[in-house]
Amino acid sequence: MKAIDFHTHVFPDKIASDTVSLLESRAHIKAINDGTLSGLKREMKNGGADVSVILPVMTRTGQFDSVTRFAVKINESEEGLVSFGAVFPGDPDCTSRLAVLKKYGIKGIKIHPDYQNVNFDDISMMRLVDEASALGFIISVHAGLDIGLPGPVHCTPEMALHVIREVHPEKLVLAHTGGWKCWDEVEEKLAGRDVYFDISFTDGYIENDRFRRIIINHGTDRILYATDSPWSGQKETMAAVKKLDLGEESEEKIFYRNAETLLGCSIDQLKNK
Repeated sequence: MKAIDFHTHVFPDKIASDTVSLLESRAHIKAINDGTLSGLKREMKNGGADVSVILPVMTRTGQFDSVTRFAVKINESEEGLVSFGAVFPGDPDCTSRLAVLKKYGIKGIKIHPDYQNVNFDDISMMRLVDEASALGFIISVHAGLDIGLPGPVHCTPEMALHVIREVHPEKLVLAHTGGWKCWDEVEEKLAGRDVYFDISFTDGYIENDRFRRIIINHGTDRILYATDSPWSGQKETMAAVKKLDLGEESEEKIFYRNAETLLGCSIDQLKNK
């Protein structure tokens, strides 16, 4: 089965080891690979995804230039890899930052409200989502609890629903099946809404019956295969989806067709750019 992993992370080689070790200690989990670009490519080659989408996490405004350079380099030189960019919420240069990303053909931005210490429905976040959406960007957001941080949760399902109602973003992706460890609220407030869920880092942290129910109730045309690599394995997540017995058509949508629609190009185009 073809697959596009819609949620992965890599770090520059010079900081990858220290960064992964720090995050492992915070979350009390073990990484699947070493967090480098080559580590992700090895995982893909060994039965993983055909294409991986890399989501950079920006923790301060001053990282924009370095994050953008890293993304552009990947997009220009690495077949089968697509890197999003990032803009820090509340950045006074938000409009020009988004214009730079647009100029370089970057397809989306990553927002992590916990690491950025801003609620997702804060006015600064909603302005960023509104501007990015107007420019056609995909917006991927960490949703729910972060396993490596003690809280509070900065993107609850209620906050996400507020943004959906107020801003109506066309290409919003809520990571971790709509809100990690907020499953009751996800089912009550978000399932069936006009938003995508990526299923990264969900298997093993939710009952299979509930996982399947959320996917079906939300609609398989708005579910994206994703891992949060290096924190979950690509092959393992594929197996987790298959054991839900959703049927071949739904599996195709989840594994790659929905992602192709969002990205506006096929797996073959991404693999041979």
